[in-house]
Amino acid sequence: MNEYTAANRDAWDAIAEQRHSIWPSADFFARGGSLLREHELEAAGDVRGLRLCHLQCGSGEETLSWANAGATVTGVDISPKQIDLATRKARDAGVPADFLAADVSSRPESLAPGSFDIVYTGGGALGWLPDLDSWAASIHDLLKPSGRLILNEEHPQLANLEVRDGAVAIVGDYFDRQPHRTTGWRHFAGAEDAPEPRWEFSWTLGDIVTSIARAGLRIDSLQEFPSTASWRFGDDLPTVRRLLGSYLLIARKLGS
Repeated sequence: MNEYTAANRDAWDAIAEQRHSIWPSADFFARGGSLLREHELEAAGDVRGLRLCHLQCGSGEETLSWANAGATVTGVDISPKQIDLATRKARDAGVPADFLAADVSSRPESLAPGSFDIVYTGGGALGWLPDLDSWAASIHDLLKPSGRLILNEEHPQLANLEVRDGAVAIVGDYFDRQPHRTTGWRHFAGAEDAPEPRWEFSWTLGDIVTSIARAGLRIDSLQEFPSTASWRFGDDLPTVRRLLGSYLLIARKLGS
């Protein structure tokens, strides 16, 4: 494990309980609840009986949502504490799911190559990865022939924007691919001053698509959507919604 990933593992471990507290409880999933967006479900189609691997699953809420849709699910995350919380939530909800603490930049040894019909990831996941090529190669290894990647992710331009005095301002460099060391969390109330350092990476949409294609996956579709990041923009979200906020990329492993 490289130094960036090790630091991020420790930072996510430290924030695990605080992050988990803002997500729905096990009862929500026991009642069949789902956090998946309509366009994700539409893109996936009927997943009943399919094996799905959720990479960078955190404490497993979307993983359990896919299980409630009928998939046989495995969640993978770098943070052992997040995985412990996910395992506990699945048990308390009575929803069958497997969880594994591992680095997603290579296929975990306990997961056989060609095991999954679908690999799912997204929701601000790619900014934690120091190398996209190894991540994409891991996805290729996990998928069965003709299996699909479903990537629902924040648009990489979004982090470079703020709203000031009612106007959108550019506050970052879309093409800055240098790792950035940060502390504190805007995402989770009560964790703004968390001291554990972490590393974030900026990848362009071209970087992401190229790595996926280079790994041997065929791009089937790429859809774009306005932002729903109220945690980032608050009352200014309607202004930002005129610009790109997220995208849904579907890619397929070649073969039959």
